[in-house]
Amino acid sequence: MLYLVLKILLYPIHFMPRKWELFLGDLLGYFLYSVLRFKRTTVRRNLLLAYEDELRSGKIAMNEIRAIERKNYSHYGRLILEFLHIPVDAMRFAEEKVKIHNIEHLKNAMLKGKGVFLLTAHIGCWEMMSVLASKYSIPLNVITKYLRVKSLDDAWIKSRASYGIKLIDEVNSARTVLRAIRNGEVVGVVLDQFMGPPVGERIKFFNKPAWTISSLAWFVQKTGAPVIQVVNYRRADGSFDLFIYPELEFEKNATDSKNIRHNTQRYSNVIESFVRRCPEQWIWVHRRWKRVKEDDVLQI
Repeated sequence: MLYLVLKILLYPIHFMPRKWELFLGDLLGYFLYSVLRFKRTTVRRNLLLAYEDELRSGKIAMNEIRAIERKNYSHYGRLILEFLHIPVDAMRFAEEKVKIHNIEHLKNAMLKGKGVFLLTAHIGCWEMMSVLASKYSIPLNVITKYLRVKSLDDAWIKSRASYGIKLIDEVNSARTVLRAIRNGEVVGVVLDQFMGPPVGERIKFFNKPAWTISSLAWFVQKTGAPVIQVVNYRRADGSFDLFIYPELEFEKNATDSKNIRHNTQRYSNVIESFVRRCPEQWIWVHRRWKRVKEDDVLQI
């Protein structure tokens, strides 16, 4: 019921000019930043921690950090409005606004018949990447968390399912993921969030200790499925570039447990490179470095 209500209430966004949407997103971001001060302490702390080495060496200045911070909130405002397209017209939006680069890398990986893992992050408008999967006949599964409010969760699931996306609950997901991969399907893994033990590995992200989920490396070691890196960035005009990169080979040079840790670090390095390219479009509001001591944060 809520899904239908949302479709009706949000239908006018179909007609909103993109310039207006971007302007309203910037206003919403300003409201979040200056009025609500939504998680500003977390964002500032994360930025100082991530760029500590660059700040100390003078490669980046404090005013540049503050500029990233302000632009980051503009990104959140725009992102919220872009998410409103999901129940209404996300396919139309994605087809008009997203330019895909090098999709042949994904198609070639799928031809191997081993299934494919997509390695990605919460950058740009990541939901638009999954929406486009059905257009290219990609049997996409996405590992995800579910919303605490059941009515909203049901509406969100129906919205995404309407574009052919299969959702896999991250809790006890191993069998479902393995089944999808063995069926030759594609599984998207977002590897940029905190995940503690026993499923996480303490590796480095921005040269700081960060607990990171290691299941992707475990799955790849077990199945031999290729890993394809994908990411999208928002342009200044409100359109997007979706980049698909060649297969990232799994490196084996030690015991199974060490191989998992080693490749988890490699996957995290990929995510870091994505973030560094366009830091204002990442989710700095997330407490990525939980359990990092307060005295590890640069005080400026």
